[in-house]
Order: sequence, then C-alpha cells, then structure tokens
Amino acid sequence: MVENKRLADREKILEMRVKKVESENKSLLKKIEADQTEIDILKVKVAELEEEKARRDEQNKYFELKNKELEAAKAMKEHELYIMNKVLENILEKSIEQRFEEIEVEEVRAKRQAEIDAEMKNKGKGVEGSDCRKINSSIY
Repeated sequence: MVENKRLADREKILEMRVKKVESENKSLLKKIEADQTEIDILKVKVAELEEEKARRDEQNKYFELKNKELEAAKAMKEHELYIMNKVLENILEKSIEQRFEEIEVEEVRAKRQAEIDAEMKNKGKGVEGSDCRKINSSIY
C-alpha cells in the first residue's frame, strides 16, 4: 500500500510535469506562429523593396542613356557654335570677342552721350530762364 501511495504520488508529479511541459510547448508553438507571421510580413516587405530596387535600377539605366544622349547633343551644339563663331569671325575679319568689346564700348558711349544730352537739355531750360533774367536786368 505504501508502495502504491508512492507510485501514485510519483504519477501525480509526472502528470504535473507533463502538463507543465505541454503548457510550455503550447506557449512555444504560439511564439513560433507569431514569429512565422512576422517572418512572412518581412518576406513581403523584402519582396516589395526588391521590386522597388529593380524599378529604380531600370529608371537609372533610362536616365543614364538619356544623359548620354543629352551630352552628345550638347557636344554637337557646342561644335556648331564653334563653327558659327569661325564663320562670323571670317565675315567680320575680327574675333568675336573684339567685336563684342567694340559693341559694348559703343553702347557705353551712347548711354553716356544720352545722359550728357539730357543734362544739357535740363540745364538749358534752367539756363535759358536765368539768362533771360540776367540779360533783361543788364539792359535796364
């Protein structure tokens, strides 16, 4: 009877351990399930980021090609401008820079002359009035 009692106690202890292990197992299974869900979400995010990267890589390739086209067009325009400058220099028999400087000097002179003319006109109006008074006062 004592042996049976001891065996019964041992059986209860073992049953409690089994229940504890089963409870821990359920808890771990729930954690595994939650982790797996998080892994699945992260896999979806990784796939989305890979798609975005692929799309941007394609855009970069397109823009690189477009940039090369624009650089080629720019080089062609620069060459055309160079040729046109040479043609103009031959027609003018001067360098473009010389002609630009001449035009700038002409513009500065014309502007200054216009300022002088405007000053003279304004002084002339004031002078005419004052000169007439001086003349009239000297006559009398």
